[in-house]
Amino acid sequence: MVRATQIFAGAVLATPEARQARMALPTLVDEDRKLQLCGLEAMEQIHVWDNTFQPERLVAYAMEDARVSGNSVIAEGAAFRSRNRWYNLQFRCDVTPDMRDVVAFEFALGEPIPYEDWLSHNLAAIH
Repeated sequence: MVRATQIFAGAVLATPEARQARMALPTLVDEDRKLQLCGLEAMEQIHVWDNTFQPERLVAYAMEDARVSGNSVIAEGAAFRSRNRWYNLQFRCDVTPDMRDVVAFEFALGEPIPYEDWLSHNLAAIH
């Protein structure tokens, strides 16, 4: 697992481009809010770790259900899309009690997911 030494979700959400996401997050139920915040962190962490990846979508429950417990999200069967390919992903994310910020994050990238498996895991071929 790669442990984050810097957290990015807050900075990403502060950009003008993220206005819609920033406004929508507080309207979500707690579990969805944590999943969305951690998904945002995951995509930015992946890109910073290896900028050949351009994550554009993430599904925390693609291969198996993500678990939300207290202020933590554990997604052992996540997937993210970069450059029209889906990849396996695992991550653990901890958020503040007010669900405004990520405080800890770690992840491990897996292999590309074969195209023939996308439909059965609800992984969109296009936006």
